[in-house]
Amino acid sequence: MESPRKINIEVASNIVDFEGTKNQISLFTEATYRHERGKAFLMYEETEVSGMEGTKTLLTYNGEMLQIKRFGANDSVLRIKADASFENVYHTPYGTFLMTTCGQRIDWHDEGKLHIELYYTLEIAGENQAPSTVQIIITES
Repeated sequence: MESPRKINIEVASNIVDFEGTKNQISLFTEATYRHERGKAFLMYEETEVSGMEGTKTLLTYNGEMLQIKRFGANDSVLRIKADASFENVYHTPYGTFLMTTCGQRIDWHDEGKLHIELYYTLEIAGENQAPSTVQIIITES
């Protein structure tokens, strides 16, 4: 088992909603990164920049599927795999939502510096709208 190493990352999120409006957020934060039993783990704390202050985010990747677990002020587990759809539950202080993720692409590279690119669509149940397109790029600085 590898000891966790502290790294600095930038999390750049680009979300295009059903109306075509693009929302961009960049978060610079410290994270811990490790490998264990064929999986990679990246954990960081959200801030007011992401709108989820008081929430920790844990990414777990096994080479095929990525799981994004958030806990604290917001609790959720999103599962993302290329060409697959998953139903996910998202708990917030404002209520609980059922969401569907449809994975498009996951690129996870750790040659020298960590670089992750994640592309998926997100649909919130009960919303009469098309899914949002989500792109998340995490880069070790």
